[in-house]
Amino acid sequence: MFKSRKHGVFAVSEEVVVSIPVGRKDKRRDALTISDALETIYQQMRISGNHPRTIESYSYIFNQFTDMSLLKYVDEITIDSIYSCLDNLQVSASTKLIRLKTIKAVLSNFFDNGWIKEKFWNNIHIKIDKEVKKGTKESDIEKLLSVIDQSSFIGFRDMAAIKLMYTTGIRIRTLGELRESHIDFDSLHLNLDGSTLKNHKFLKLPINERA
Repeated sequence: MFKSRKHGVFAVSEEVVVSIPVGRKDKRRDALTISDALETIYQQMRISGNHPRTIESYSYIFNQFTDMSLLKYVDEITIDSIYSCLDNLQVSASTKLIRLKTIKAVLSNFFDNGWIKEKFWNNIHIKIDKEVKKGTKESDIEKLLSVIDQSSFIGFRDMAAIKLMYTTGIRIRTLGELRESHIDFDSLHLNLDGSTLKNHKFLKLPINERA
């Protein structure tokens, strides 16, 4: 029992025990936070030569995702949290697709670093209706060729390039990599090896004498 001194109707003990509440131990202290993971990812991107604007875009979109989903740790990210975020975005389907691609890119970096064991986001897709572009008509090509001075070397070159792209459908990048060895003048075919095409597969295309 403590002795006390009385002051009026109040008694104050000579020994006061102050109880200081001890904070609860953080059970997740060993879990990787999303902010730490992103800092590492962005550092890797800078070292790899990614443009600062690209990193800023990644940061904005992924931070929006984690803020909307109230996520703090990497292992809290689930397929449901991604769907929920996309569902609550008040943007067009094409913009949602851009956001999803960015989220997938960041998560793929998480996977490559060993922080996520499975690429569950690969099953998430957004379907958008793409506008079908109208094909160029032969009359359009004739109008274009009519304004080219085909008597000059540059004009003749441009005329040949336009006709070849129109008749074969090859890309301008493929056109720039064409060599004489790719052209079979006897059978009138282009023999394109994988190095000249986007899908790296061999392709044989017919051409005509006009091209």
